[in-house]
Amino acid sequence: MTGDSSYASRPEYLPDFMNDPHDDDGRQVVKLNLAENRELAAATLSRFPAASGDVIDFESAAYRERLRWDDEEHWAGMAAELLSPYVRRGERVAVVRGNHVMPVVTMPADVAVRHARDILDAGPHFWIHPLGHPVLIECLMDGQVTVAAIPEG
Repeated sequence: MTGDSSYASRPEYLPDFMNDPHDDDGRQVVKLNLAENRELAAATLSRFPAASGDVIDFESAAYRERLRWDDEEHWAGMAAELLSPYVRRGERVAVVRGNHVMPVVTMPADVAVRHARDILDAGPHFWIHPLGHPVLIECLMDGQVTVAAIPEG
């Protein structure tokens, strides 16, 4: 990850819909400031052991499920399946990037599912956290997806 001074310095790297105030889905996206990002990280990512490259060390941490996506279409269907047990209509998810030059964003889960391909295309690896639920979904660019319960802090 990059330093705090670069947090959210490149919001234009986010998928286009997230920066479009005229897009119905884009208007539902909220970009978190640095303090909100830190609060979310303390409740989620910071509770896991880190491996090299800003990913979670799942050799040292338990996880519920590990899957692989083959292509963008496969990921789009997988995203809906992975989120369905954790979110109800209108509930929000946070999308956290491995590269903090893009801000952390929240949006309704159905918006994230509709734009799952766009979220994947923006790279690099990212995590999806259904807000209010103790689970984190890690999506790596090599196709690996891991679902894990967030350790109690």
